[in-house]
Amino acid sequence: MHAAPATDVLQPLHDALDALSRAVEGEDHDLTQRLMDAYDQQVRAYLDEHDARIDAGSLRGLIARQQQVSIRMAARRDEAGTHITADRRAVRASLAYLRAESLT
Repeated sequence: MHAAPATDVLQPLHDALDALSRAVEGEDHDLTQRLMDAYDQQVRAYLDEHDARIDAGSLRGLIARQQQVSIRMAARRDEAGTHITADRRAVRASLAYLRAESLT
């Protein structure tokens, strides 16, 4: 009996990254967190099960995809931070304008 090709064994992990990427792009933060947790558990289970038989090339491909998703998540986080900062500045400016108006 032949072992399943590494890409077949890794396909559920690639599918999990696809779902995670869609959640990130959809800005569904709760779903993203749940999918991150599930993906982490899947990777740990894969490593525990296939410890000595891990195909380095296939694993490198998975890690590259994981890095792409992580980079996109960081970019989305930074975009959100920029919006929050801009919103805070707008609120402070509005409050300053209201205070100035009340003094006249």
